[in-house]
Amino acid sequence: LMPDVFHWLGITRIDRWASMSDMKHGALVEAGIEVVERVPIPDDLIPADAKVEMDAKRAAGYFSNYMPDEKELAEAKGRGLDQ
Repeated sequence: LMPDVFHWLGITRIDRWASMSDMKHGALVEAGIEVVERVPIPDDLIPADAKVEMDAKRAAGYFSNYMPDEKELAEAKGRGLDQ
């Protein structure tokens, strides 16, 4: 459904696509919408609370500038229940 919205708006090309999701990117490309450049989400825009989720997404193969190693994945911490 997501690519349909772009078609309804008459969009056939996206110069810079900021999304880590291969599913979204793939859906756009399969629907005939050209994606010129994929832009990774800058680390300074990711809240500290989302570090665990973002590291997991990167480790699962989502689009990013780098892949966390096993040591980084083991060190990632979220907020405690009392915070």
